[in-house]
Amino acid sequence: MSREYQATSETTFRNCELTSYDYGSEQLHILRTTGPLGRRERLPVFEHVLKTNSSGKLFYILDNRGGHESELTPEDMDVLNNLLMTGGINYVRGAVITSDDAYSILVSMANAKAKARNFEVELISTTDHDEAETFVVSKLRECLRA
Repeated sequence: MSREYQATSETTFRNCELTSYDYGSEQLHILRTTGPLGRRERLPVFEHVLKTNSSGKLFYILDNRGGHESELTPEDMDVLNNLLMTGGINYVRGAVITSDDAYSILVSMANAKAKARNFEVELISTTDHDEAETFVVSKLRECLRA
């Protein structure tokens, strides 16, 4: 992670570790998987992020280079989106680092579901850490310049 960011918290959850970085008035969250990651594992992470986020924007990288199972149904996506929206998040930019080719289907579905609800979401899936970081950080910087 670039030195222009300052790590503000590191928290361990079931099957994942979250590191949050401050950058200006925004935060970048890096979630590293340590086991299968479904709705049950993601809910406490999202709730934690909502407690510290005051901007209405969420920037994150989900690092699954370990190749752990991602169990996420369309219903799970709705639950997580509802949690974010009711928590004040209306803008999400994220990247998933994974070698699982099928994950791109989940990303496409998540983007489509968000668009249908006027929830401003843009997600990508990649095998390359640098590409993920470049994408999310560029979106974060765009928001700071606006």
